[in-house]
Amino acid sequence: MDDLNEKKDALIATAKRCFDLRLQTNAGGNLSVRLDSANAIVIKPSGVGFNECTRDNLQIVHLDGTLELSDYKPSKDLDFHLDLYRIRKDIRAVVHCHSPWATGYASAGIEIPCLTVQTIEKIGRMPLIPLSPQGGPQTDKEISPVFEDPKVVAAVLANHGTIGVGNTLIKAQYLAEIIEETAHIAYVRDTLMAAHGKTAADLPQYGTAADARAAEQ
Repeated sequence: MDDLNEKKDALIATAKRCFDLRLQTNAGGNLSVRLDSANAIVIKPSGVGFNECTRDNLQIVHLDGTLELSDYKPSKDLDFHLDLYRIRKDIRAVVHCHSPWATGYASAGIEIPCLTVQTIEKIGRMPLIPLSPQGGPQTDKEISPVFEDPKVVAAVLANHGTIGVGNTLIKAQYLAEIIEETAHIAYVRDTLMAAHGKTAADLPQYGTAADARAAEQ
């Protein structure tokens, strides 16, 4: 595991960034990264806050579910992290947090609209994944089928939080930030529209000027 400390340090930095941006408080949420040197991941364990991650408390878990020796309990969401790595070779990092604006939309059962050009370009769509049939948190059974579509890089979990995936931790983190930013913008837009009696507003069709020009040809 030649890259173990490198990946641990990247996870620690990403977790702190997530905490500093208030995308996650206390010990909820989790994030993980796949090792290049082994068929395993590094993941934040249960009960450890995003701002308290250290090399010593992060866990190593093999893709078959085997845990390396640890003093900590595994994340409650470990199964869906592992399954995302199994079903998509392009996924090398997962950031799952309980960011308030996005989770507010999810708790209302409303899919966050991709209403900015950046969201159209970087995400395309943020599917809303409902609670499990028993009414509990989403598991790999609810999450993995959505991410089997290679175009899906972000999703929102009803009454739970958000997921951003990428080939690096910072790319997955950027998506988590865009999801939250877009939810905030959507709430402001919807509030202003209601206040001014508007029922519809234009949405971007393309994320970049190049895409728009290409569509005209």
